[in-house]
Amino acid sequence: MQRVILFSATAAPLIQFTKHDLTALQTLGCEIHMVCNMQEQTASKQAIHLFQKQFPGLIWHDLPFSDAVFAANQNRKAQEKLTALLQKLKPALLHCHGAVAGKYGRMAANAIALDIPVFYTAHDFRLYRGNSLADRFFFGKSEKQLAKTTAQIFTVCPADTAYIQKHLSPKAVKELKNTESIDGTYYASPQHTAMEMRETLSIPADAMVLLSAGSLYPQKRFRIVMQAMTRLRDLTHLHYVICGEGPDRFFLEKLAEKLHLTSRVHLLGYRTDMPDLLEMADIFCMTSRREGCGTAALEAMAAGLPLVVTRVHGTEAFANENSAICLKGDLVTSCADAIRQLTENKLLRKQIGARNRAAAVIFSDKERMMQMRDCYRRALSETSEVI
Repeated sequence: MQRVILFSATAAPLIQFTKHDLTALQTLGCEIHMVCNMQEQTASKQAIHLFQKQFPGLIWHDLPFSDAVFAANQNRKAQEKLTALLQKLKPALLHCHGAVAGKYGRMAANAIALDIPVFYTAHDFRLYRGNSLADRFFFGKSEKQLAKTTAQIFTVCPADTAYIQKHLSPKAVKELKNTESIDGTYYASPQHTAMEMRETLSIPADAMVLLSAGSLYPQKRFRIVMQAMTRLRDLTHLHYVICGEGPDRFFLEKLAEKLHLTSRVHLLGYRTDMPDLLEMADIFCMTSRREGCGTAALEAMAAGLPLVVTRVHGTEAFANENSAICLKGDLVTSCADAIRQLTENKLLRKQIGARNRAAAVIFSDKERMMQMRDCYRRALSETSEVI
């Protein structure tokens, strides 16, 4: 039995993006260790519990990493603990998920003389045109240096693949067409009706429901939809439902109070009933500054919802005039205009929703697990480290 470590700065990426990885590793008979900061509430205790129930037998390690760029001192101290853990466990493979984990995980592996092969999945690759100077400065040099020693880099969109191939001289790079493949049938098959869900959440039956889902971080910019609602005061039946956990929750709660939207903004936390919530919603909103691949929007497409989105790094593969109203210029004004247009035009909502349900089929990747299994199998066959 070979030992494999999956590492992310916080718990959310491991829960959201490793189901195929874990299934593949379990079929290979590996002992799997999960390393992350379990104290930062990027994923709720309920989410972690359900994930552990779905994948029993995982061994968890709580290390105090942060996914904040400027938490360098905290992350360096956590890296020392990760280095010690690697020396103790002597894994046959380390798989880092996310930019922060990719940096500190690969540095930790390189710091010890065990020659541990490292995989890196760049869910939130930071080196692209339009991203902040701070991100590009912090990750630029390390991404270039570490790419040369990384056994396999996985990307989640063509732009990242092209950049890495052109500028980083990687040993190996593979684009995962869908970093988290979607089951279109699942998201189109709710267990409860829209009216039942609205009654449960105390949302009026005749409300126009806007829905967003994702970790509550500033780059998700849920505030844009809330600010847009203040410019639509005549549409008093608008309600905004946000699903997810994260450090921005307190800010969003206070913003709802400040904007006098407390009764119409619903922060639901982590949810396991997304098909039901998608069935309840009328419009799906994604106003992020950046995305890995915009999985939540793809799920909404599979459920037949029209989109209001920012066409940014990570959403370009599906955000177009056929699937969405794409925001431009002043985002708050543009978002308000898009919401009004879709709210007042039921036929347009249905037309875009129908196109989205059909288009989502191409993003359903049934071969993803087998692709990962093959990558793991080849890497593990080259190491003799066995428990």
